[in-house]
Amino acid sequence: MSHDVLFIDTSVLCNLIDVPGRDQHAATVKEEFRRLAHAGTRFVIPITTVIETGNHIANASGDRRAAAKRLVALLELAETGTVPWQLHEISWDGEFLAKLRAGASTGQSLVDLLGNALLGTGDVAILCERDAFRERTDFASVGIWTLERTLAAYA
Repeated sequence: MSHDVLFIDTSVLCNLIDVPGRDQHAATVKEEFRRLAHAGTRFVIPITTVIETGNHIANASGDRRAAAKRLVALLELAETGTVPWQLHEISWDGEFLAKLRAGASTGQSLVDLLGNALLGTGDVAILCERDAFRERTDFASVGIWTLERTLAAYA
């Protein structure tokens, strides 16, 4: 995986910050994160990832407070653009919703993606954010880091 910027999916973030019950691949993910960061990759945390990860923390059976503190600390780094984090500002507006309904860059509508159980709305929203970032920045290569096969197929 060689990209200038990677959008982080919930499956990766839960492992990076050790969300109880959702961190089965923490050692591998953290090692890959270090390797990528050392190589100069920047990371973006999409809105969907923040929301889903927070929901997983709130529903965890382990130390929710510690996981919440780790999430908030990471969000602070992203907010300030502290390397290797890259802030991405996105508006939840008519244009975003139109792209979401159109299925982002998948070539299929949201109705088809949901109706055929290909992708959920959260995954399509991450694709919308990634596509908008590509359009507004000069980064040559922008991808999505996920442990999920379905999203990886479109990443």
